[in-house]
Amino acid sequence: MSTNKNRLLLGSVLTALVLHLPYTMADTIQTEESINGATGVPSATMSSAPQMSVPNGMEVNPGECWVYGQIQPRKREKTVSVTVKDSHTTINVTPAEIKRGYKKVVTREGTVTYRLQPATYKRVTERVLIREETTRFVKVPAVYEQRDKRVVIEEARTVLEQCQSAGGGVAFCAKEIPAKEQIVKVQVLVQPEQSKVEVIPAKYENVTKWVVDEPARVVEVSLAPRMEDVAVEEVVRPASASPQEVPAQMREIQLKSYDGKPRMVMRQAVCNGDINDTLISSLQQRLYDSGYEPGPVDGKLGQKTLDAMAEFQTDSGLAVGSITFETLDTLGIHRN
Repeated sequence: MSTNKNRLLLGSVLTALVLHLPYTMADTIQTEESINGATGVPSATMSSAPQMSVPNGMEVNPGECWVYGQIQPRKREKTVSVTVKDSHTTINVTPAEIKRGYKKVVTREGTVTYRLQPATYKRVTERVLIREETTRFVKVPAVYEQRDKRVVIEEARTVLEQCQSAGGGVAFCAKEIPAKEQIVKVQVLVQPEQSKVEVIPAKYENVTKWVVDEPARVVEVSLAPRMEDVAVEEVVRPASASPQEVPAQMREIQLKSYDGKPRMVMRQAVCNGDINDTLISSLQQRLYDSGYEPGPVDGKLGQKTLDAMAEFQTDSGLAVGSITFETLDTLGIHRN
C-alpha cells in the first residue's frame, strides 16, 4: 500500500508544479478552446493530441490536492448484420433412376493359406545383484575427559625480615612464604582414536522382464470361396439438373464504438495523508457492490483495487488514475 501511496503523492507533487505555471498558458488554452468551439473547426494542435481543459475560476486552497486525469471515451456496443456469404445459384442434380437386379458371382476362389501365430510372452521377476557386499573403515574419534589440575604458579620461598633481638643490634628473621597454586581445566585422554570396520551388505533389485511363453508358429487356414450378389443396373430415367437461388447468409456481430476523444482535466483528489484503511475499505466495498472486482475488502490499496477503480471511472466518464472527490461522490462515499 505504501507504493501506491507514493504514486499518489508523486501525482500530487507534479500537480503542484503545474499549478505554478503562468496563468497566461491556461488563458491561452481557454481562448483557443472558445475559438475552436465557436468556429467548429479544431486546430492542428488539438486535432493531433488529447484536449486538456482547466476549470474556469478554479481556486486552490491550502491543504487541497489537485491532479490531472484523463477522461476516456465511453464505450458503446451495438449489433450489426454482416453478410458472411453472398447469395448464389446452386444446381440441383436429380440422379438417374436405375432399376437394379442381382446375380451371384464368385469373387474369390477357395484356397488354403497360412497364418503366422505370434509368440506369447509372460512377465517374470528376477532378483539382480546391483552392488556386492563391501567393507569400509570408520574412524572413531578419541575420547577426552575434562578434569581439574592444581598448578604451582609461584613456588615457596624464604625471605629475611627485620626484627628485634636482645642487645639492641640490627637483627633479621627468616620467614617462609608458601607457594601459590591455581586450578586449571585440562583435557585428559580417556580413549585414544581408533578405527572400526563396517560391512555394507550387498544390494539387490527386483527386475521385471518378459520371457517367451509360447514361440511363434504357422497355422494353416482354409478359405472358402466368396460369393457376392452383383447388381445389374438398367436406366429407367436419365439424370437432370435444375438451378436454384440460395439467399445470402447473414451474421450478427457485436460492434464496439467510442464517443468522443480522450480529454485531460484537473480534479480535486484525496491527499496522501487522508488515505486510510477505512476510506479504502469503503471504496473496495462500493466497487464490489457496483459489479467490479477490487479484490478482498481489506483496506489495502492494491493493484486490483486500482484497476477496478480505473474501470469504474472509465465506464462513468470520470477522470482516471486517482482517488478524486468526484469518484467518491459518484460511489456515494462520505468524505470527512
